[in-house]
This record gives sequence, C-alpha cells and structure tokens, in this order.
Amino acid sequence: MSKLTELELLADLEKISYHERYLCKTTYDVFCHGADEYPSNIAIVEHVTATRDEVPKKLTFNSLVEKINQTANLYQSFGVERTDVISILLPNMSETHLSIWASQAVGIANPINYLLQVEHIVEILNEVKSKVLITVSLDETTELGKKVHEIIQSVPSLEHVLLVDGSMAEISNKKITVTDFNSAIATQSSDRLAQPLQPEGEDIAMYFHTGGTTGRPKIAKLSHDNISFVVQVYAGFNAYHGQSPVLNALPLFHVFGVIAASLAMFIAGRTVVTMTPQGFRNPNTVKNWWYFVNQYQVCWFPTVPTIMSILLQQPEEKIDLRCFKHAACGSAPLPIELKLSFAEKFNCNVTNGYGMTESSCLIARVLPDYDVEGVSVGNGIPYSRVIAAEVIDNKISRVCATNEPGVILVKGPNIFQGYLNQSDNAGAWVDDEWFNTGDLGVINALGHIQLTGRAKDLIIRGGHNIDPQIIEDALMAHSGVIQAVAIGQPDVHSGEIPVAYVVLTGKQQTISSELLKHCQTHISERAAIPKRIEILDSLPITAVGKVFKPLLRNSATEFSVNALFKTHDISAQVKSEFDPEKGQVVHIQLSNKQDQQQAAKLLVAFPVLVNYSNL
Repeated sequence: MSKLTELELLADLEKISYHERYLCKTTYDVFCHGADEYPSNIAIVEHVTATRDEVPKKLTFNSLVEKINQTANLYQSFGVERTDVISILLPNMSETHLSIWASQAVGIANPINYLLQVEHIVEILNEVKSKVLITVSLDETTELGKKVHEIIQSVPSLEHVLLVDGSMAEISNKKITVTDFNSAIATQSSDRLAQPLQPEGEDIAMYFHTGGTTGRPKIAKLSHDNISFVVQVYAGFNAYHGQSPVLNALPLFHVFGVIAASLAMFIAGRTVVTMTPQGFRNPNTVKNWWYFVNQYQVCWFPTVPTIMSILLQQPEEKIDLRCFKHAACGSAPLPIELKLSFAEKFNCNVTNGYGMTESSCLIARVLPDYDVEGVSVGNGIPYSRVIAAEVIDNKISRVCATNEPGVILVKGPNIFQGYLNQSDNAGAWVDDEWFNTGDLGVINALGHIQLTGRAKDLIIRGGHNIDPQIIEDALMAHSGVIQAVAIGQPDVHSGEIPVAYVVLTGKQQTISSELLKHCQTHISERAAIPKRIEILDSLPITAVGKVFKPLLRNSATEFSVNALFKTHDISAQVKSEFDPEKGQVVHIQLSNKQDQQQAAKLLVAFPVLVNYSNL
C-alpha cells in the first residue's frame, strides 16, 4: 500500500471530529490527565544557574497538580472569579508554571514580558484590568522591583501582589495586599477543584499581549478550547518522541514557550527542563546546552533561528549526541543555509513551523515522517484551513492558484477569540470568518506553505513584534523631522532590528546621534529603539505618493551585509532586491572562493535568500 500524501493523511484524520479525538477540553483537564496517567513522572526540572554541577529542583506530575490546585484555591480566597485577570510578571521559574496554569483554572492568566519598559507593562495591566499580580519581589535595587513599585501606583484595578522570593516590603498603596506566594499556597487545599468550579472549553484561559498597529498593546483572547486543541495536536505530532525530556529556554510569556514547549509536553507525561530564569539570555544556557542534551537524553527541542546560529558557533566538545534527532524552529523565518548547516553539523532533522499568538501558537507544521523543500513550514494543522488569497477591502477577491503568492488566511479551532479591545478587531477578519495573518506566501500542490514576506509592516526582532508606528511617531515628534519611516533591517542575531529613515526640515541641522537620543527618551519599548537612523534628502515614493518601503529594505539589507563583511575584511559587491515569491534576496559577488566560504559562514543565519557569484 502506497504512503498517503499529506493532504490525504489530514483528510483521514479529520474523519473523526476533533471533539471526539481530543478528550481534554481545558488546560486544567491536561494537568488532571497528567497526574492520573503519569503521577510519579518528573514534570518539571528547574535549573537556576545551568552550571554542570548544579542540583536542580524537581516536581512530579502529582506534586505539580497539587500545587496548581493550592495556587488556584489561593486565588479564589482573594475573590478571583472566572473573568478576573491574574497577571504574571516572572522569568522562567516553577512558580511561573503554577501561576499560569492555576490562573486559568479559576480566572484568566495574563503572562507579561517582564523585560518591557514599565510604561508598556502598565498599559497592559490597565487594558486587562488586572486584579492580582505575581512577581519576584519589591526589591528596589533590582530593575523588576522598581517596575513593580511603579505598577502599584499606576494600576487602579490591582488588589493583590504575590511575591515568589520570600521577601516582603512596605508599599504606600494600602488598598493592595502583599503576600508571600509559596507560604500562602502551602496553607491551601491540594484537592482538585470541584467540578462546578472547573473551567469550560469556551471560557477565556489567557490574555496574551501582542504587537499591534496602533502603538499600544493588543490583547489576544485565547480560550481553553483553543489552547487544549493545539496542545493535543502538537503532542500527537510529537508522539514518536516517546517520553524524552525537553529542554525549554523559551520565555514563558510567549506562546511558543508556554503552549508548544511546555503544555504539549505535560499532556504526554514528558519532563520540561527549565533552563534558568533568563532562558537563552543566560550565557550558561547556551554554553552548556549540549551537555544537558546528553545528560537528559533529549531527542527533540524547540528553538529559534538566532539560537541555532549561536549553537553552531559553540566550541567543539566531545559530547555524545546520538540521542538528539530533531530540532523544531519557530518564532521567525528560518534561513535555508542555517537549516542545512545545523542539520549537517548535528546530524539531525530540522523543521520550521508557523504560528502566532492569534493561532494559539500553531498554524502549520511539517508532518511527522514527511519532508518539505527548502524552508517550507509544512501543512496547515488538522481541522484548520489555510489559503493564500487576494484580499481587497477585507474581502476575498479570489483564492490564489497553486504556487501563486497571496495573503495567508486561516480558520479553525486554533484561532483565538478576537482582541480584547473591539476596535482592534477591525480588519483582522476577512469575510467575517478568515483570520488575516498579515503574511504573504504560496501553497503548493502538497499543501506545503512557503512564507515569502509580510503584508503587515511589523518588525520582528528575535520573535518580539515591534510596530513601526511607535518609532515613526516618536521621530515625527522631533521638531527637525518632516518625514520618518521605520523598517526591519535583516540581522544575523535577531532576525531583524529596527532602523529608520528620515527627511529633515530645511531649517534645522540635525544629526543621527541626536535623533537616536531622542528615540531613547521618547520610545518606552526598549526593543523598538532603532539601532540606526539614516538621514535622506527624500523618501522613495510610489506613483500614488506612498513611501515605497521595498527600496528602503533593499538599502538596509545591503548596509547590514556590507557592515558585516567590513568587520571581517571581505571585499564584495552586494545587491539586494525583493522577489514577491522568494522574499528578500541578496546577490553577492566575491573575488575568491576563500572569501565565499567565509561569507557563507557569516551569513548562515541571515534571514534572506543569498546568491553567490564570482567577480
């Protein structure tokens, strides 16, 4: 019997409805299932330092669920009800897991990137009307502690603050209680929640903040149905890994780290090894990564292109990595050279998936035991539909033919329940049923999706969405600027970095360094502060007077490559162009083969297609 094609396999899976196939309807069900099926298995291993001699903390599934129940009961003792919001401002810790999953059991979890500027965090907390905040401490000698003191003064809805480090401090706002997290949950019952108190599938489980187009946070509403569906699909895709532990250094304020790399492991009884509170930002995490892969006999781990590039550059060690077979890349486009180099060096299979906050983490993935060409992200997941279409006035003008570029639209049980602020939903839906991803791509005859660019202008820096308007508005507030455009410049470390092009008024003499200083003062989102500002006599425009960004992206790409080559004494001619099917393409002419080998090594993680030729 011949092997089914991917589309045939997906159709075969869908003969049984997902309601029948997937038995867990809520995230609380997932943990109850884990405790019932794998009570003595280790659920979480927590490395604080990631040094090789560290003795980590461990939690079994039975203990994890008991602590989740205790945490949920604590929240209820605070008066938390189903639609109340519990915000989590923590690095990667066991308490982060307890907070996130217990919040969903009795209310709505709201994980927040604690590295954001405090003004942005306050905006999010006020948008969701947070009732409870869990954080590390109130220690004002720490950056996070300072932020928490500002938050307490700026979020009127806040009633309770929980601290995980055991320290206590006085606060001026007497309306807010301050409680030690671990001491408080220890006094609560560890029994499972009574059935009437458990969440239902249609209840909102999480509020995730995501990049927007209005210069303020957009809050995506994910239901228990959305998350539990994706978790069971993802666990099914990974079933052939058995119960191999997984190293997770992805942030727990991002859907990739929370849903794919954590909850989808828990449902299968797998151990999640938390690699320090700082994740990949801790130097020990990367330095000792392969040591821990061997120690825990890891066969698969989730990662992002930036980290793959760094892992490639680690010094060689005699570590037996025969256990390691698969790397799953996400959060940003995966350059083909990086994919091939990583696969060859570590003798593994590398796949690139596709998803976003609004899809509960997952839109497409390479199916197990199937291959794709290039950097295709595979097929749309079961029970969902993905099309490339021509969209005019928020309506489908026509569905694109096979291999024809179009806007990627998706619908299915993975798609979120809309944005919290109703005004943000305008334009998000096409024909009132398809979610507009804002990405451009082609779909071939096998259903494989190849992303070719973005219809949206979001800048994605290391997986962090940046709205260009934030940068442009700040620059336009400068008296010397008459026009400003921000774009993403390709970068070997972060995928993209924000840069800006400005035109000055004729009366003022302003230099780039002054404008950069202005941005540092006026842009609250640190990641959005441009790395470079270039002053132009005029901006390129289209026939209808709009700024023609592809030319600026070409210029930024050429600047990035030339700057990289200059630091390594490589002489080359660099020309960049945007191809609607291939995305950003860089043509590089070099004088000798040795330079080409070095250039290829330097650009292995460069997020564009590179073509080489000789002068």
